[in-house]
Amino acid sequence: MHTEQIDRLLFRGVTPTENQLPRVFGGQVLAQSLNSAIRTVPEDRFMHSLHAYFLRPGDISRPIIFEVDPIRDGGSFTTRRVVAKQDGKAIFNTSMSFKKREQGLEHQTDLNNIPAPDALEDDKTRVERFVRDNPDYKRPPIADAFQTFEFRTNGELPSLRKGSSEPTQGFWFKTKQSIDNSFPMHQAFLAYVSDFRLLSTAMMPHGLRFNNAKLQVASLDHSLWIHGEFDVNDWIYYHMEGPVSSSGCGLNFGRFYTQDGRLVASTSQEGLMRVRD
Repeated sequence: MHTEQIDRLLFRGVTPTENQLPRVFGGQVLAQSLNSAIRTVPEDRFMHSLHAYFLRPGDISRPIIFEVDPIRDGGSFTTRRVVAKQDGKAIFNTSMSFKKREQGLEHQTDLNNIPAPDALEDDKTRVERFVRDNPDYKRPPIADAFQTFEFRTNGELPSLRKGSSEPTQGFWFKTKQSIDNSFPMHQAFLAYVSDFRLLSTAMMPHGLRFNNAKLQVASLDHSLWIHGEFDVNDWIYYHMEGPVSSSGCGLNFGRFYTQDGRLVASTSQEGLMRVRD
């Protein structure tokens, strides 16, 4: 998720050589854009709102240039616009709002009856066991190109699921190795995870998976709101719902909860979900 600062408002990022996807993972460019913007904002401000559009597929063999536009530095709020480019063309753009911490009214929607992470097996172990038992199974590419996180899914793994089901899913995640970065950088790590599996939620009622040769899928937009502080070194639960699909698109929402039940972030995404003949 790191980007190299090459000028005051200009940054450069690359895709890890371990990447298995045919194009740049959306969560990567999202996190690298946030990483870049954070470094142009006063340290007493945190990102509370982000709205983005995926414009073109990213080329994994090329570096990505991030241009940060310092639109506004106000008394309470700071606004940044970031355009990610390859070969002179925009592949992604986002607007972010940062603000100072303050006390105010509080409430949240709770999430109940979720197994604790210690009660679940890690996803890697589950997949490896399935591959041993099913030698003809074609393992899907790993989206986590940075190999940063451990995941523990509540219920069936999306890549192993058969048939249709209700458009609800979730998993626990945390970093494999402890990171010491300040809270703004923890936000970038969570932004990266926020693109994991979210698009697939609206596919579940239709029994579709990413390995379907007739399925054309792509993230179209992405929004993220941060409600409170968290630590990606500790377990966080990502709950996702896909309430509607229509006109070749699926709409999905997600919420992030800490182990003590605090709702610390929310997300939404519309994705292309087109079945071709």
